[in-house]
Amino acid sequence: MPIILDLLYREYCRARLAEMRKQLLIAAERFEALEADYLLSDQSDDERTAAHRKTGRSAPH
Repeated sequence: MPIILDLLYREYCRARLAEMRKQLLIAAERFEALEADYLLSDQSDDERTAAHRKTGRSAPH
């Protein structure tokens, strides 16, 4: 009986670790996507600010 419990416990741990790794990969992908979106919005804000400084008016949206 203890052998069966040990086998079941090991399988549970293996599955749980696989699920945790999967969640970490998904979280990393989301973070990279958010970071890329943030950088893109930062660049467009900088371009608008630079255009405003050159002309004294705000850039068209």
